[in-house]
Amino acid sequence: MKKRAFFPVASSTLLVAGGILCIVLSLTNRSLIGTLFIARMLLFCGFVHALNLFMARGWKLTLRRIPPVVVPLLIGILILVNDSARARGLTVMLMIFFVLDGFFKIIASIEQDVKINNIGIVSATLSFLLAIFLAANFPSVPVPLLGLFLGLDLIAMGLAPIGRSERTRGLA
Repeated sequence: MKKRAFFPVASSTLLVAGGILCIVLSLTNRSLIGTLFIARMLLFCGFVHALNLFMARGWKLTLRRIPPVVVPLLIGILILVNDSARARGLTVMLMIFFVLDGFFKIIASIEQDVKINNIGIVSATLSFLLAIFLAANFPSVPVPLLGLFLGLDLIAMGLAPIGRSERTRGLA
């Protein structure tokens, strides 16, 4: 049982650490935050979510864990392939990421016994709010703000599984 709990805790810790790194770099050293950094953080997010695929039991749980792996990897690769200094394209890609991320967080927060993980819903709401804010301020969103938003979303991603495990521990 302890061995099965390692991957979710490790991936949550890595996501929170990556989110803190994004926020700290966005606030302190704005020259490091650029399209390559954000693309690499999205790829990091996809690979960290891939850790949870190894511990999924059953095809339904595996299918629910595939989108959080594919979406950041796909958007990160698209940003790397279309590497440019244009923040507009990056903003649009991150809007798409936040909307898809919020959608899949809602799906993941509805557990098998049709109980809802409240931290997952809050995390999905944060993703949608970040997408709405980016859409409202579309032409003039600075790249460090995009890094800050990505950091907040990574922290929310990391905290959602912890909330789910705390709730199942309380039920046992």
